[in-house]
Amino acid sequence: MTAPGETPPGGQGGAGPLDDAAFAAAIAPLGPWLPDRPDMPPVGLAVSGGADSLCLAFLAGRWRRRVRALIVDHGLRAASGGEARLTRDRLHAMGIPADILVLDGLHPGPGLADQARRARYAALARACRACGIVDLLLGHHADDQAETILIRRRAASGPDGLAGMARVSILPDMRLVRPLLSFGRDRLRATLRHAGLEWVEDPSNADPRAERARVRVALAHDSDRAAQALLEAGRQGAARMARDAARAARLADTATAAAGGWVALRGDPPCPRDLALLIRAVSGRDYPPSARAVAALCAGPRAVISGAATLGGVCLVPAGAALRRAGLSWLLVREEAAMQPPVAARPGGMWDGRFVLCAPPGTDLSGVTVGAAGPPACWAPRHWRSVWPARALRTAPALHRAGRVVAVPGLAICHAPDLAAVRLLPAAGAAATESARFAGGPGAEF
Repeated sequence: MTAPGETPPGGQGGAGPLDDAAFAAAIAPLGPWLPDRPDMPPVGLAVSGGADSLCLAFLAGRWRRRVRALIVDHGLRAASGGEARLTRDRLHAMGIPADILVLDGLHPGPGLADQARRARYAALARACRACGIVDLLLGHHADDQAETILIRRRAASGPDGLAGMARVSILPDMRLVRPLLSFGRDRLRATLRHAGLEWVEDPSNADPRAERARVRVALAHDSDRAAQALLEAGRQGAARMARDAARAARLADTATAAAGGWVALRGDPPCPRDLALLIRAVSGRDYPPSARAVAALCAGPRAVISGAATLGGVCLVPAGAALRRAGLSWLLVREEAAMQPPVAARPGGMWDGRFVLCAPPGTDLSGVTVGAAGPPACWAPRHWRSVWPARALRTAPALHRAGRVVAVPGLAICHAPDLAAVRLLPAAGAAATESARFAGGPGAEF
């Protein structure tokens, strides 16, 4: 028996090639999908050139006309540039337009895999925003899911980690969709062979120094173990959905997110798991602070009644009189010393791991930077008033030009008419899980 919606490696129907009907049946429930018309944004395809993503592109291109492939060239091997161009040519032969995204600044060394993953997804997110893509398809399959579960089990991951990869991860400005999680690696390769298509083999995927490569070899000789991992993913995934729904309901009642990036709480800080999620969302960091530190803060918040407690790049601050009259008790505000210095403003660019700049085509951003607003006295109109304390307002994302703040979009303040349409929106990674619905839209791992 398998968990609902999951199958052991080898996939549905054995190891034979996938047909159009099987793919359509797998992807249909993962909508809603925009109409497949020329005036609609395309569905994005993350394509490395390997068998899994190339099979995804082949099937998606037959399922839908409006698709666009995004090929990431990480530049870590001498052959990567040529492989990216070869993959683009293969996609063009299928009638699929493709863009090559070149990563800069990656260097071999400790933590390279994690560094490359972050850079890859950041580049894909920027490209999707530039193309208007709201759905990005990924080629993860059943064998990937089994490997992920075993790796996380060895790392003593909690229930959320053992739920594995979600079929749909909803981010503030896009969705990551994995339509192949029910099908195994062998079946995807059989599909390409049946179609007479070749793919790129990345030798690093077989490097025994990588944990995933070692796990892959182990699972190839133990199909029962792989099937059990997928069963566990199904059970844990259903439980994670229930927890996220309950957490979202709690946060909707207890937390209010401001456009400036801080969060106000009604009552004392929530349970440690909920507070950790809020801290991660406000800080923009990839991981929450330690569970022990968060639990200690939840247990004794009144100890900071005369000041503030700082944890994970976020300050827990008692609300002032104006906020208390509105029923708010605490603020979670970005730690000023931990914020990123100003960066050049460009469409799709990110500041502080939390905000992405969006601007209409043709907007002149020369000489404009994105950074913290700083003291309100330097940018707020004379009679402007806010219920938020200066400590929070100083951390709001702002546009700077010639050494002064010219706009604070989240607070509807703009002193430069040519920048009035520029927006600084929450970044895809700023909200960690689907529980972040309190912030105006659900998020997920990215």
